[in-house]
Amino acid sequence: MTPAAEPAVSPALGAAPAGVVVPAAPGAEGIAFDPGTSTIAVGVSSGVVLFEETGRLTHSVPLPAGPRHIALQAPGGPFLVPAQGANEIAFVDPPSGQVRALVRTGLWPHDVVAAAGRVFVGNELGNTLTVIDGTRVVATRPVVTQPGGLAYVVGGRIAVVGVKARRLELIDTTSLRSVAVVPAESGPSHVVSFEHSLYVADTGGGSLLVYATRPRLRQVERISLRGSPLGMVVDPVHRRLWVTLTAYNQLAEFDLSGPVPRRVATFATVRQPNSVTVDPSSGEVFVAGEAAGVLQLLEVP
Repeated sequence: MTPAAEPAVSPALGAAPAGVVVPAAPGAEGIAFDPGTSTIAVGVSSGVVLFEETGRLTHSVPLPAGPRHIALQAPGGPFLVPAQGANEIAFVDPPSGQVRALVRTGLWPHDVVAAAGRVFVGNELGNTLTVIDGTRVVATRPVVTQPGGLAYVVGGRIAVVGVKARRLELIDTTSLRSVAVVPAESGPSHVVSFEHSLYVADTGGGSLLVYATRPRLRQVERISLRGSPLGMVVDPVHRRLWVTLTAYNQLAEFDLSGPVPRRVATFATVRQPNSVTVDPSSGEVFVAGEAAGVLQLLEVP
């Protein structure tokens, strides 16, 4: 089987990054924003660092291993931080930086999403999904090979990208049954959702894949997107999709107002922009730069 797609190694910066850049820590990758406390969480090699929305560092939180992704369970926290190499997930309080709990997962927890009052963790090297209720593991079930990105889908589904299987699977959040599996082209990595659509970064194929979830899961569009698309986030308030292009050190902005995403702008980023998040109230965008260990804060007109 063909190996899973990996992000492109970014070249040296060819343009000054837009906005403001502040130091984070080595290995900055994985990022999330909490609207309840206006806190930004950035994953680093040693764990996670927390910032105010101004870019002021508030806490450095050591963990058994660094994450590739971070999610938010609910406004006000906690942040959900997979300590990938330690096979654990940390529940981190945004205001204090306190680790509320460390929960054992499957092998190599990569991405995580909160839905239906529970936490779902994709174990990339275990080919499983761990389900956590509170801080207790209540189920572990097999999913498509090498689960990379996860997203919650309206209607009680979890979307799982099998980066090695090159498949997109939907799992029912209540029964945990697989309800659909479809192809995901040549090199999928991550997925986000908006209303009844899913957007998959085809990192290996240089494209953005668009899927409808009603009346059934199916691919409806393929948009060419050169530059090794990787990190993604949806701003539901401003109806925007943001995608990082690691081969170009760029951030692409798409308008989701129409039936097909429309690219409207491109911004220069920090080097190796593997992860992106957004403050939906203001539209401000935040990018983690893995190469230099930095956080980029971008106010978008």
